[in-house]
Amino acid sequence: MRNFNLSVVLMLVSLMSFMNCTHDDAPELVAECEDEIGESTDELLVQRFTTAPVFDGLIDDVWADTRPLVNRATVLAAGDRIIALNPESDGDTSIEPIDLMDPYTGESYEYSLRGGHDGEYLYLLFEWQDDNDSQDRQSWYFDPVTSKWRGENKYANHENDKFYEDKFGMMFPIGNPEGFAGGTCTVTCHTNLQDPQPGQKTSRHYMMNPNELTDLWHWKRVRNALSQSVDDGYVQYEEDEGFASANGRKADEGLAIYSGNKFVDPATDLAGPKYVIPGRENYYWIAQSEIDNGTAKAVTGVAADGVLTYDGGTIDPTGDPDYSQGFGNKRMPSVIINPGGAGNDGRSETQVRAVHTGSGWQLEIKRKLNTGDPNDAVFTLGEEIPFALAIFNNAAIGHGQSSFLKMKFEN
Repeated sequence: MRNFNLSVVLMLVSLMSFMNCTHDDAPELVAECEDEIGESTDELLVQRFTTAPVFDGLIDDVWADTRPLVNRATVLAAGDRIIALNPESDGDTSIEPIDLMDPYTGESYEYSLRGGHDGEYLYLLFEWQDDNDSQDRQSWYFDPVTSKWRGENKYANHENDKFYEDKFGMMFPIGNPEGFAGGTCTVTCHTNLQDPQPGQKTSRHYMMNPNELTDLWHWKRVRNALSQSVDDGYVQYEEDEGFASANGRKADEGLAIYSGNKFVDPATDLAGPKYVIPGRENYYWIAQSEIDNGTAKAVTGVAADGVLTYDGGTIDPTGDPDYSQGFGNKRMPSVIINPGGAGNDGRSETQVRAVHTGSGWQLEIKRKLNTGDPNDAVFTLGEEIPFALAIFNNAAIGHGQSSFLKMKFEN
């Protein structure tokens, strides 16, 4: 079996209306059944494999015998921003759109999810439509008007202001948190939170009650490029619930997989990239190994006219379109990445093999059914578990969501 073509996936569905992160009926999806295998819009049948697939992101024949869950993830309104979120807006709310999810609101992404297990590991094949492999995450560019280095906006202000990475998220209950069986991720998402401070969103994830947890998988196309994993974490209750400071998202124990690529010159108090790779074009991350072997150069100075000094030379961006906002091919990455635990710690143990086909993503995901970590969901054979998923198309927070789903595990 070659690539699963989502364009032939056709079955009518209606998504429920729900509160908090979801407010409207999602668009309908049409799908065509495959012979006797069939498909579902809300139940993923995790079948027992006689032979597990080769875990490489390619689609083995074994996947043809699994029943897909086929649906859409739709970006819904999430509440007003209240305050400006991008540093470059300098607090001017008129520059930014009103709703937190704009300008992504209304986008809808068709996807297919298949599942299987071998008695020890869960395997998932997750595919969704996306013509672009988005990697240009908040790249550093030079502003000739101010003579300053700036980062592309994290939160898009308009359709042509999208400079981020593709991502997905999945959420599973740990134990039996209140409301999750019926609401999945909607019960963890709280909107219209009070007293937002600079940089704080008015929608946050946290649990409804103390001692409740959910397992949160968050794959980031750029930041997880070397760890080949999700950035595994969990959501917990926060005592400052109701306020924009309440952020229940936490990372599982393990090595940090990425860090920011920002340097502030102590003499000029001007910011710029922390490391650069002179002469390199169209690059969207710097690997820690490139810093260690000297390929990436440490920036030691950011001058008032924008000239960067690094160990061995300078970069003068004045009048050079290669450093321009939006399209300059020598803009610098915003992030430094490394393999982290590479599958050997809690933060990276949910492994991912990702392939962009030119028209969409196909990802194989692998994790032990029971990792023994109290911050991980347990997948039990013969039982069901509710879950939700989200697709981020070149977006920091503007995610299409698909809730009220469940996995059913064959013995």
